[in-house]
Amino acid sequence: MGLGISGFEDELDDCLAVDVKKIAELENACSIKLTGYIDTYNSAFFQKKTDMLIEAGYNNFILDCSDLNYISSTGIGSLASFLRNTQSKSGHLVLVSLQPNVHEVFMILGFTQFFTVKDTEEEAISILKKAIEG
Repeated sequence: MGLGISGFEDELDDCLAVDVKKIAELENACSIKLTGYIDTYNSAFFQKKTDMLIEAGYNNFILDCSDLNYISSTGIGSLASFLRNTQSKSGHLVLVSLQPNVHEVFMILGFTQFFTVKDTEEEAISILKKAIEG
């Protein structure tokens, strides 16, 4: 579901599914479930999707990585770009349910210090609520 964003569902990628749902209890917030992998070849697809969400007015995100099987350094770069774009709109990004091999890439590249990572969506919602309320 693309939250009714024009053109969001038009482009698909064989290796990465991006499923989005609004988070009812938070304003301008949505959960993005990633299924598959992000690498050099589809990182631009991922960035296009996240840019569309930000342009539609969303600025608080939970990125559900429970079905993200692999991420390359280019994919991490796309996530870093998403984080910067979110923060530039006074928003927040929380990653949840990182698989061990994906978490390892974050650690090796030193990106765990930049991202908020939680185990569950409930924890992420709590973090976002606190951040939004100041």
